[in-house]
Amino acid sequence: MRARNSLRFALGLLAALALSTAARTQDDPFGGLRPYYWPHRSFGFPIDQDAVAKMDPKPTHIQLYYALNRGTFQKGPKLPLTGLSDINGNKKGIIFDAPRDGDYEFVGQYIFANGEVNPKFDALAATIRVVIDTTFPRVQLAPLGSGVEWRATDDNLDPAGVTLECKWPTSSEWTKIDAPNRVFKASDSYAWKIPQGKSLDVRVVARDRAGHEGSSPVVRIPAESGTMVGLPKSGGGTFTGTTLPQPRIDFVNRLDFTVESTVQKMGRSGVQAAHLYVQKDQGDWAHVARYEKKLTPDSKGPHKLSLPYKAEREGTYGFYIIPESGAGAKADPPKKDDPAMVLVVVDTKPPEVQITAVQVKPGGVRGPLVEITWTVVDPNLMPQPVSLEWSLDRSAKQWNEIKYRLDNNLTATSGRYAWEVPDDKVWKFYVRVRALDKAANEGERIWDKEVVVDLEKPSATIDRVRGGSEPEKPAAPEKLPTKSDQTP
Repeated sequence: MRARNSLRFALGLLAALALSTAARTQDDPFGGLRPYYWPHRSFGFPIDQDAVAKMDPKPTHIQLYYALNRGTFQKGPKLPLTGLSDINGNKKGIIFDAPRDGDYEFVGQYIFANGEVNPKFDALAATIRVVIDTTFPRVQLAPLGSGVEWRATDDNLDPAGVTLECKWPTSSEWTKIDAPNRVFKASDSYAWKIPQGKSLDVRVVARDRAGHEGSSPVVRIPAESGTMVGLPKSGGGTFTGTTLPQPRIDFVNRLDFTVESTVQKMGRSGVQAAHLYVQKDQGDWAHVARYEKKLTPDSKGPHKLSLPYKAEREGTYGFYIIPESGAGAKADPPKKDDPAMVLVVVDTKPPEVQITAVQVKPGGVRGPLVEITWTVVDPNLMPQPVSLEWSLDRSAKQWNEIKYRLDNNLTATSGRYAWEVPDDKVWKFYVRVRALDKAANEGERIWDKEVVVDLEKPSATIDRVRGGSEPEKPAAPEKLPTKSDQTP
């Protein structure tokens, strides 16, 4: 069986799919169906086999129909319920191979043992809409004074998917430009206030709704002589800002660590040493040490430099590395205004985690609801840093997932999540909250009480009433003496 990426939605219970009444109108030819964008020609629809198995009568086959670009429905794959295809996630379903990119509508049809179908062909109505898009956005970019101008084209371009990036020519790290109160458009421009004698490498990345990303060629500004300036018939006004590329930020959870660098080029004498400079609290640069190294141009690359450093305390440190050639030549030390090659945030403390409330409420579809409220405080939290787990044993090494990767969704330091307990055999357990920061420090907290989710009060009925008590059984008669028992 072939395996395929499954769509993030499912056909689910096909009774609902087949009997849907989504109707096309002149104003809305798709009947209000929200499109899903898919980056591949082939994908799988998961089928809820348990739900279909409970139907009476039970169908023997499922026929998938599809319509391309609002055309008429055509037959897709037809599979028996006992012969569904394997798709991702150990699930069974129907695999569809699109003949080309386009806007597809889908509906499922049951086929029964007696030859009847539901719904009939004349009653088919689309219930799922998928836009197949396998092409990447095209991005044009050209220098324009102290800035750039670009144009991104794609049939399904994401309106929020245009990203402007820049870097210093000596750096390998790209910095995303975040302009205040502005979303970059498909055709747009941007300019910097660049210090005298400096230059920038710039590129634009555009993303479409299916997740494809297209990148422009890299241009350097100010434009070098002989370089074409501007795009023909460009649109959009020029925006001038001061946002310049920032160094990469790394996070470590210990005071002693290693700063690593790559020598991008060297002369025939190679490299005999490396000088490490540090900048504390955005102050002046200080020379840390000269480390003896031995790199030669004929040795296999990449040519790495690993320089140890021990911080005095937590905080943010900037680093700059200058290699020294075998002939003793090296660049000038960094000046105060020179940006760091890398910033290192030393963070040795785990996030502060508290569970502020755990409340059990009725009302879930499959079981009771457990509402968990927490606070997580840390200056360097990971995106979606919170994980919720449960266990029957408070001291267990392995806990079960409630929900991973949650944000503080109430305030900047607090959040709440309602969990529907799906297992009807579980009636009490412990709850744990974990949080992770960017330096890989992990904080956790276990709710100090067992969470009891059995809210039902036992009840009983009276089956019958007996009249009086049970009569006593007569005592057994006394044994009569036998001849052998008599005294002679």
